[in-house]
Formats: sequence, C-alpha cells, structure tokens
Amino acid sequence: MKKILLILLFSVFIKTHAQEIKSYTWDAVPVFAKIPEEYKKQPAVILFDKRWVHTRINANLYGFAKFKMEHFAVKINESSEISKYNKVTADDNTTIRDTKDFHARVIKPNGDIKVLSESQIVNSDLKNVKSIVFEGVEKGDILEYYFIVKENPTSNGIEIYQKDAPVLHAEFTLTDSGSAMSRVYASDEFQNNKVRGKIFYTADNIQPLVNERSSKKFKNLVKVLYLITGSSAEMSNKKWETYFKNYIRNKPYVFSNGDVKKLIQKLNIKDKTNDEKLTILDEYIRTHFEPYAEGETINYKTKITEGNSKLARRDFIFLYKYAFDILKIPYEIIATEDRFIGDLDDEIVTFYEFTDINFYFRDLNKFISPNEVYLAYGNPSYEYQDTKAKGYNVKKKEESYIYAPVVSSDFTKIATESVVNLNPDLTKVTIDKKLSMTGYTGQMLRYSYNDLANNEEKKELTDFVKDISIDDVDVKLLEHKAENLEFKNNYTNTPFVINSKLESVESFTEKAGNLLMVNLGKVIGNQANLYQENTRKTDIDLKYTKEYHHNIIFNIPKGYQVDHYNDLVIDKEMKYDEAKNCSFKSTVKVEGNQVIITIDEKYKAINYPKEIYQEYRKVYNASADFSKASIVLKPIKKK
Repeated sequence: MKKILLILLFSVFIKTHAQEIKSYTWDAVPVFAKIPEEYKKQPAVILFDKRWVHTRINANLYGFAKFKMEHFAVKINESSEISKYNKVTADDNTTIRDTKDFHARVIKPNGDIKVLSESQIVNSDLKNVKSIVFEGVEKGDILEYYFIVKENPTSNGIEIYQKDAPVLHAEFTLTDSGSAMSRVYASDEFQNNKVRGKIFYTADNIQPLVNERSSKKFKNLVKVLYLITGSSAEMSNKKWETYFKNYIRNKPYVFSNGDVKKLIQKLNIKDKTNDEKLTILDEYIRTHFEPYAEGETINYKTKITEGNSKLARRDFIFLYKYAFDILKIPYEIIATEDRFIGDLDDEIVTFYEFTDINFYFRDLNKFISPNEVYLAYGNPSYEYQDTKAKGYNVKKKEESYIYAPVVSSDFTKIATESVVNLNPDLTKVTIDKKLSMTGYTGQMLRYSYNDLANNEEKKELTDFVKDISIDDVDVKLLEHKAENLEFKNNYTNTPFVINSKLESVESFTEKAGNLLMVNLGKVIGNQANLYQENTRKTDIDLKYTKEYHHNIIFNIPKGYQVDHYNDLVIDKEMKYDEAKNCSFKSTVKVEGNQVIITIDEKYKAINYPKEIYQEYRKVYNASADFSKASIVLKPIKKK
C-alpha cells in the first residue's frame, strides 16, 4: 500500500509543471508596464516576452514530451512596423507534435479589446503548426498572443530575446519532470528568481539590437541557452573528462589503426623530429583528402593509403589521432569554442554544435585543426585565439587547460606593389599590381584560389582575382599569374602572390579648370568605413591581427606636373597601448616623373574596448579617407 501511495505521489509531482504550463492563460484585462521616455519614439516597443519550456521524460509513466509556452505583447508606434508583427506562427520548427492552445487579441489605444476568433487561427504550411494574422492593425495598437505547443524533446535550445525593438520585460522558465535534467545559461542581463519553488529568469529594458561591425554578434545577444538530458547519468556524462574518454572510444568510418600504420610507413618519417613528422603528416592529409559536402554519402570503401579521396569530419580527427599514437608524439585533444559564439563551460560540454575538436602539442606550442581545410599545422584557428580550451592528455589520462594565443600581426601581412599609368584619354588607368599575402589571409585565399581554379567556370576565378586585387572597383582583368600555390608554403609562411594587369572601367580622374585630379587612393580598392557609426555599444573584436603594406608608383603623364597631394598624406595612430595600438600612415614623394606612395596600416590586437572606439574609428576610417583621395596635376607651362 505504501509503495502504491509513493508511486501516486511521484506521479502527481511530475505532472504538476506539465499541467501548469498546459493550463496557462492570460489576464482578462491586461496590464502593461509604462513605456519609459527613452523608448516613446521607437517605432515599436515589446511590452513583454515570456517563454516557458517544460520537458517530461519518463518511459514508465508518461513517455516523453516537451511543452513550450510563449506569451508576447508589442506596442505599434509606427505603421511601418505592422508587417513585422501581424503574422505569427506557433514555434515553426519540425519537432511540433500538436498545438495545444493559441490565443490572440488586439488592444486599442482607448482600451477596447478585440479577441481573434478560433476561425482566424489556421494551419500553417508546416504539419501540426498553427498560425494567425492580425487584421486591421493600426498605429497605437497593442498586439498580444500566447500559444502552447507540444514537441518532441530536444537536447538543447536557444531563446533569443533581443530584437530590433526594445523589450521592457523578458522572462524565461525551464522546468522538467520524470528523469529529465536541465541547465540554463542566461546572458548577464538576466537575473535569477525563485517563487514558490519555481526558478525563472527575468531581464528588463533590453536595448534594441544594434548591428555593429567587428563585434561578437551572437555572443553579445541577450539570450538564454538551455540544456536537457534524459537522466542524471546523461548529464554526468557531459563532464569534460567523461566526454573526452567517451569521444576517443569512437571509431572512424572507413579505416582502421592498421591502415594508418601502412600510411605512416609510406610517408617514411620515423627518423624525423616530431615537428618534421607533424609537418609532413599534415601536408599529406591536407593535399590528399577533402571533406564531404553536406548531404554527401560516405564511401565506406575508401582506401586512405591511396589518397585523393573524401573523408567525414570524424575520420579527419581519428586519422590524426591514430597517427600521433603510432608515431608516439605527445598531444592533447582539445575542445574549443568560437569566441564570436561563446565560451566553453568549465564543468561540462554544453552544445556539441558550438564545440570543435582540435589537437595541441604542448612541447612545441603548436596546434592542428583537423577540419579547417585551409589551415596548416602551427597556429590555432583564428576563431579560437585568446580563448581557454579544455584539453585531455590521452596518455596521462588527465584534463588540462590550453590558452590559445593571439598571433602577432607580422604573421598576417597583405602587401601590394602597384604601377599606375593614365590611359591616353586621361580618364582611365592601367595598373600592374603584385599582391602578396601571408598568414591567415594568405592561407585562406591560397585555398580559395586553388579551389576555384579547379572549376570549369573560369568567371568565378576572374571575379575572385579582381575582388582581392582591387575590391569594389570596376576593372577589367587583362591577365594574371599566381605564385606559391602549393600547400607546403603555409608551413614557412611563404606569401601567396598574384601578379595582375588591370584596366579601369570607371574613370579615375576629374577635371577642374586646367587641373587634373587623379584618384590614386582608389588603387587600394574601396575601403569599408565607420563614418555613420558615431557611438559604440559593444567592444571591437577583429578576426585576427594583421598588417597592410602598399607601395604605389604613379607615372605622371607627359605635359603635367604635380600641383599638390595633401589629401594622400594621412597619419593616424591610436592612443591606447603601444603593444596593441592600430595605426595608418601614408607618405608621398615625387621623384622625377614618378609619384611614390607608401602606406603602412597595422592592427596589433584582436580586441579593443568600446571606451576607445573613437581612437579605433579614426584609424579604421583613415584607409577609407585615403581611397577617396586624389593627387592634383597641372599642365607644365611652356617656356
């Protein structure tokens, strides 16, 4: 009898939250927070955005299910915003099993409430998904709706609250019952609340989303991420040490350890140093295997000793791992997360989608990123610079931490040498340009060039060469030749070089009386700018440190001499930290019938705090200023 009573009590307990979410309803007469003065001129204001996710997993009692409730209200201040909010679909994903409830209403400025009828709630194009359209919406109306859907459980989820409009109140609740276990990772804007045993998260006055250049856009979003497992044991298996141990028990799809031994014998590297072994191994893998495209079927008959085939992501990782073990090279398998996405949790692996597996060689302080097809053994992938990675030493069977360094700016250099001649009509130019690229830029563009060169459609390669030679300027590519195309050049940071001959389609000159203005700044291509972005809400985060070095020789046309070139001389340097400063400096000199321009532009850090944005902005805009600048020529007076 006691056993039956305990089962009944447990049954009631796990039903509680599920029943509570399914019986959710709104107030008959809504009460909304007062809109702050700072938001009254916003085109729309989200009054509240409440979401609740409940997961039930218990095979013996109620099976498994996920319930989601979303309750939303927005004030329309401008008619232009109506189309953004008047169509609503109840959580349009592929896991929905049933729409349990869906209600919507319009609250007029005078307080009148118009509830949408059931006939206005219709099936969408997706199976089991309902949708509504608010009709007759006017400026000043409040649109309010809530829905409850039943879905198949998912292992994780993301709820993004920050939108184009400010959000006065955001709320997220995550509950579970049965054997389900869950965790919440909320942005700093949220605070933790507990009422009658229920934990929920709230945030007030979320600022409108601002799309800022060079920022951690996804990481900076105000959002909630949550993790769900089917049991406490599953959650425990997400602890890093357990995760790594389980991961290395996986097997590759198309080869065995014996196949890798044969490959190592073929490479004949047993007498090399570890650094040499890794270089030769990495080059062989990079040049003989390529990843499957998404949706491609794995060929299980692949022979890795024959090379020139495709491999799955997992197989790349285990090809390296087996080789390291056979060669007895000390290594750590490491988990990394893109710094533009988020940070790894110290305790457990949270989102497999955000976690990448790489290798670290502590004795050599070098990295291998198996699934970054362009990147050679040596430096970490740029997304992981200045992050803390979780590691696992397979031989010692112990966890470790690895701090991926920021690679110096002299690793990635983009250099050009241009000789510019005016055509006889004195409007267009021909440019003989040598473009040299090292580091991350060089490796990425070397890979892209080789990939495009193998395509039958040559226009893509032509457009690529034009874009990287003189971006966003209308030119004809008359001829070009690439140098140092082989992947092996990445290990010595040998520049990837493109020599090209270009002819402008658009004019480079403008006449003012007897003066001729030649837009020599355009030779470096049109440059991005921050002219309109006067303020900054987030830190500046760059992909990687880098340097630009340009040398331009302009042959003065016969019958002309230089009047002035003041606009081409620019000197901007950030006042911040000598080791991290960014700078732009251009100089001009005239030698005989030639004008010689040199440009040095450097970004020595990957992060600059928003407090020094104006210092960064003046340097960043300098290249855009230069690209618009001209040299002024005047006719030589006849004696």
